[in-house]
Amino acid sequence: MVKMKRWLGQMGFNKNGGNINWFPGHMDAANRAIRRRLKLSDFVIEVRDARIPLSSANEDLQPMLCEKRRVIALNKKDLANPNIMHRWIRYFNSCKQECFPINAHSRSSVQKLLDIMEFKLKEVITREPTLLVIVVGVPNVGKSALINSIHQIASSRFPVQEKMKRATVGPLPGVTQDIAGYKV
Repeated sequence: MVKMKRWLGQMGFNKNGGNINWFPGHMDAANRAIRRRLKLSDFVIEVRDARIPLSSANEDLQPMLCEKRRVIALNKKDLANPNIMHRWIRYFNSCKQECFPINAHSRSSVQKLLDIMEFKLKEVITREPTLLVIVVGVPNVGKSALINSIHQIASSRFPVQEKMKRATVGPLPGVTQDIAGYKV
């Protein structure tokens, strides 16, 4: 019995309740790396699932994200109930958080997001030739698909000779497990 209590204590369970710590080390390391990069970024696109916009937010990063110029991209809008999604958009707008529904696989949808981003960065773009835009979100919300769509739109507007790196995507979570930079 004593061994069982010790084992349960090591698992994060305690008899008074409280928080259970299950956060894996690699996720904690990723959060620290994102925090360092957020300090350098000019703009943040926070990708969330349109079906579960509160549950798909990374709560640990919210205090830092609120301080940055950002837009919340509600991805997978084609899978969400439009009536409920519009209520979420009104909710975020009432909280002074810019929110925009997108489908990362739709060129026109991503183009509208880029137009909003360009408008918000208008004064910075005139001063700075290179901007750092960071795309953040919990696993499997469509970050890589969005990055690839942005890449596709940019390469059609500004053709380049060199081959550009693309984000790997897949139907299962965990295909992209590293923090990567993409030149667009």
